[in-house]
Amino acid sequence: MADVLFWSDLRQRLDGVLVEQQTMSISDYVQISTVVNTYLKAAEVETAVEEVRQWVTAYVNRQLAVIARRLQKLERGPSLIDAYVAQWQYFAQASQALSGSLGQAVGFGMREAMAQAWYTTVFRRVAADMAAAMVALVDDARKDGGVDDPQLLSKLSYVLAELRPAYAPELPGGEPLGAYFVWYLEPYVWAAVRHVESRTGHLRTPGSTREYIRLVTRLIDDEERRAEAYLRPESVESLRCVLAQRFVAGSLAAIHAEAALMLAADSEDLRSAFCLLRRVPADRKAMQPLRDAFRAHVAQHTLAAMPSLAELNPNEASVSSLAFARNAVDWLIKELNRLRAMTARCFDDDRGFNRSLVAGLREALNSKEFLSKDHPQLKAPRLLAGYFGLLLQTDSALALELAAAHPTGFENAVESRARDALQLCELVDSKDKLMYHYRSLLARRLVTDSSSNVDLERTVVAMLTPLTGIDNTNRINDMLTDMNVSHTLFADYRPSMSSGSLNVSVKVLKQILWCGNLSSELSRALILPRQVSAACDEFVGVYNSRYSSASRNGRKLQWLWAYSKATIQLYFPHSVGRVAQTGYTLVVNAYQLAILALFTDSSCLGSAAQQLTPTEISLHIKLRLDAVKSELAVLARAGILVSNKSNDAVMMNSSFNSRRLRIDISGIKRMRQETEDETKKIDSYVDSERYLQIQSAVMKEMKRCLSIHHTRLLNLVTTRYESKFLVERPVFKRVIGVLLDDKYIRQKEGDFNIYEYIA
Repeated sequence: MADVLFWSDLRQRLDGVLVEQQTMSISDYVQISTVVNTYLKAAEVETAVEEVRQWVTAYVNRQLAVIARRLQKLERGPSLIDAYVAQWQYFAQASQALSGSLGQAVGFGMREAMAQAWYTTVFRRVAADMAAAMVALVDDARKDGGVDDPQLLSKLSYVLAELRPAYAPELPGGEPLGAYFVWYLEPYVWAAVRHVESRTGHLRTPGSTREYIRLVTRLIDDEERRAEAYLRPESVESLRCVLAQRFVAGSLAAIHAEAALMLAADSEDLRSAFCLLRRVPADRKAMQPLRDAFRAHVAQHTLAAMPSLAELNPNEASVSSLAFARNAVDWLIKELNRLRAMTARCFDDDRGFNRSLVAGLREALNSKEFLSKDHPQLKAPRLLAGYFGLLLQTDSALALELAAAHPTGFENAVESRARDALQLCELVDSKDKLMYHYRSLLARRLVTDSSSNVDLERTVVAMLTPLTGIDNTNRINDMLTDMNVSHTLFADYRPSMSSGSLNVSVKVLKQILWCGNLSSELSRALILPRQVSAACDEFVGVYNSRYSSASRNGRKLQWLWAYSKATIQLYFPHSVGRVAQTGYTLVVNAYQLAILALFTDSSCLGSAAQQLTPTEISLHIKLRLDAVKSELAVLARAGILVSNKSNDAVMMNSSFNSRRLRIDISGIKRMRQETEDETKKIDSYVDSERYLQIQSAVMKEMKRCLSIHHTRLLNLVTTRYESKFLVERPVFKRVIGVLLDDKYIRQKEGDFNIYEYIA
């Protein structure tokens, strides 16, 4: 009788929880636990606990079957999902409460057993219908833009995730999202795939790739935004992976080909292609073909779009004019900025594309095709060195424009332009040639007094040092220091000189620092007018008196007449007006001064000559005949000398007349630039220096390693000089061949790729 009363009482109390769905209070919790414990103590039977557990389980299954039949009667749609969510939420709370009240009496694990019963009895009967209802709601959202209650699907996703694999053994092992994975996520993902496929299937044909890229990008973006509302956050990535694999990875070849065509247009479609490729996992390397195409595009476009000499410099007849360097480098800087803006806009400033941009521009600047059609000798190193020369040359058009635009911040403007040019210098492989050209132009600026500011020169050199190495800039700093010492030296000598009416300025430079940077001398024994020659002899005497032969340590002064100039006042017999009294002010070089003195200074030949042939002039002033003819041509073009066609002699033009009172025919400005022959000499000299440096590096590595493979030796030498120049394989092979022939190294027997050092 007591047993009947116990089961009836327990059923009545559980009905209140599971059937009537009343909220279980603490007193109810305690009463159920008390009733069960009292019964088990009174029964004193070992099977009583298992009997109670089985009875509770059977009771829960009967009640869950009722809930399942009720849910099955509902139509597929929001009402089914809403009812299921409500029933599960209450059942979960009830199972937790019953597990707590019965756990101590019948053993723990009641909650897991009740969840297993729910999965078997309720969920499996309505799972397919709920999945279909969920898919239908999401499909409606794709058409209409959203569902009536977006929180409904979110609630469903969370309650399904609470059914773990322990309660549902057929789920994938270890799946942390439980039933949600099979009955929510998978149907959702494949519904999304079907939707995108239905919209884009007709575009998977040749000629429709661009439209396919646009549409797929928009549809996948929409699906991802929708997934953030309807899926659990940790499962959104699964949707991304499936869509990327299905609609991007499966069409990589077509997307790569179309994206390569888009590079020239720089359109928004290019960004869409990039965003699609970025969805593919990194290990697939889907982005690399586009990066390679971008690198090739940058190189080819730079070479093809680079304006010609005539387009960039229409007003200059000479292709070696430094004015071209200004326009060409400005164009390259603008192109670099445009490409960087394109990389940021279309490729989200991706590191890989930035590297491709740098590699493509480096390939163009170091290509043999760079400016090859217009001027084979005008390569990137000389171009950039010329640009720096224009920035720092006081009377260049670029410097004058910057000074006019920034009257109080000229130095800052120069530094800003120099930093822009440094971006291109980083891409030049032949940094040794760049610095040699830079040093050559610097020497000319300093010698001809055309440098804007020595401090500004040092600032630019300091900016170049991290890029080209301290070895390349030490000599430049020594040249700047030597020029300052020269100014100080002459300032000390000047008070002790008595040069009469001449205003003399002399620079004393160390030959070891400046040799090779200035053009070779045409004549060191040039015969100048007596007054000028006396002033030069006086300076030599003062210099030698200050530096005795014991203290000079072998010092010897040699005049560089090619870079010397003079300002003279010249009168012509038939001049009229003001110039008859003032004459013309002529700026001439030393050679021109010596020639004119033969016609104007009676002290040169005993009397002023009326006319002289080029051969006679060459003999009188000790200057090579070709140089004499060159300077006579300049004086003739200026109208100062005229030729006698009968005997090839020249004479003063007594009828000379000019609107300009000051005329500069010295040609010193032309000496600030390198001629083509000088450029060839520099290139030849640098190539020979490279050969010796490579040879030295090879011998150092051979002495260190004694035996080394050809490829490893090449890599070591390349790394050693990568900041200065690129070690070319033909040069390296030639070095190895010479060392083998001279018996400094030998090839290992049996493996000719391994070299051994011969001590």
